[in-house]
Amino acid sequence: MKRETRVTCRLIFGLSLLLSPLALAAQSDVGGLPRRAYFGVALGPADAGVVVTAVADGSSAAAEGIRIGDIIQGVDDMPMRVPVDVVAAMARHAGGQSATLDLVRDGRPERRRVTLRPYPREEMTGVEFEYGSVALDDGSRLRTIVSVPAPRDRRFPGVMLVQGGGCGSIDTPLSPDLAQPGLMRAIGRQGFVTLRVEKSGVGDSRGPRCDEIGYRQELSGYREALNALASHPSVDPERLFLVGISLGGVFAPVLAPDHHLKGMVVFGTLATAPTTYPGRSDRFFAEFAGVDVAAAWKAVDVPVLALHGEFDEVTARADHEQIAGFVNARHPGLVTHRELEGLDHCWTHHGSMEKARGRCGQGDASPVFVDSVLDFLRARAAAPGN
Repeated sequence: MKRETRVTCRLIFGLSLLLSPLALAAQSDVGGLPRRAYFGVALGPADAGVVVTAVADGSSAAAEGIRIGDIIQGVDDMPMRVPVDVVAAMARHAGGQSATLDLVRDGRPERRRVTLRPYPREEMTGVEFEYGSVALDDGSRLRTIVSVPAPRDRRFPGVMLVQGGGCGSIDTPLSPDLAQPGLMRAIGRQGFVTLRVEKSGVGDSRGPRCDEIGYRQELSGYREALNALASHPSVDPERLFLVGISLGGVFAPVLAPDHHLKGMVVFGTLATAPTTYPGRSDRFFAEFAGVDVAAAWKAVDVPVLALHGEFDEVTARADHEQIAGFVNARHPGLVTHRELEGLDHCWTHHGSMEKARGRCGQGDASPVFVDSVLDFLRARAAAPGN
C-alpha cells in the first residue's frame, strides 16, 4: 500500500501541472499581489530549441503571432534547450512587460519582441471573485481566491479548501470546473463564500518554492487564510467549514481549533502523517512526522463527513474508519463515514479496481462526491446552534 501510495501520489499531484501547459508565470498587479501572465503555448522538445505545439486563443502568444511549429531557441538572449527553460525565462517577466524571442520559423531565424498579457481571472454567473493575499511571518505572500454570492446583502457561511499535498495550482481559470477548483465553484453556486489559497511559490504566490518548504510553513499559510475567511465582511463567522482533500484532510483537524467550525469534510485522506512521496522536501515530511494526527482528531468536536472512494489507490478505507473511531469514541455519531461506490481518488467512476488502477481522474464523471459534500454543507449551515 505504501509503495502504491507513493507512485500514485506522483501521478495525482503532478496532474494540475500537466493540465496547465499553456500557463507561463509572470506578473501584473491584482489585489496587491502580482498576477501571473499568460503567454499561452504548449511546448515540446526539438533538436535545437523548444517547439510550439499549441497556441491558445486570446493569449499573448496568439496576439503576437506565434505559430504551431515555431522553434524557440532563445528568450532574452538565453538559450532554450527544454520546455522548462522557456517557462522559467517567462517567469522572470511581469504582465505588460516584453520578452525577446529568438525563434526559427519554416527554417528561417527570426527575432521578435512579444508583450505578455496578464493571466485571466475566474468568472461565474451570480458570483463575484476577489483576488487577494495573506502574508506570512517569513515575508511570503500567498494568493487567495474568494468567491462571494451576489447580491452581497447578508452574511453567508464560509468554506475553505485545504488542498491536496502536491504543488499544482488551484488557480485554473482556463479549466475552472475541474478537480478541486471545480468543487469550490460548485459550493460557491450554493450560497457559500469560498476561499482557496495557493501554496508558496505556486501561481501568483511569492515565497520559497513549494517543493522546498516544510510542513509548518504550509500550515501557517492555511491558518492565515482561515483567519482571512473568518474576518471577511460577507462571512458569518459562526458558520465556517473546512473541506480537506487528500493530504488536506490531515491538515484539517490541526486547523480546527483555530476557529469554532460548523463542520468539516475530508476526502481520500490519512489518519496519520504521510510517508514520503516525490515532489516535496525532506523537511516537509520530517516536520510532519512530529504531528500527532490522532490527538488532533480526538480533539475535534464538530460534525465531520469522512468520504472515501471505493477504488481509491492512494488512501485506504481503514484510515477513514480510524478517523471516525477517534472522534466518535468521545462524541458518538459526530463523524459520518461513507464509502463512495466506484470512485477513485480523483472522484471519477470506474467499474472495478482493475479498471481504476493507474487511471485516477480518467473514469466516468460522477456527481456522487460533490453532491455528498453539498448535502452535508447545506444541512449543517441551516442547523441551529453548534
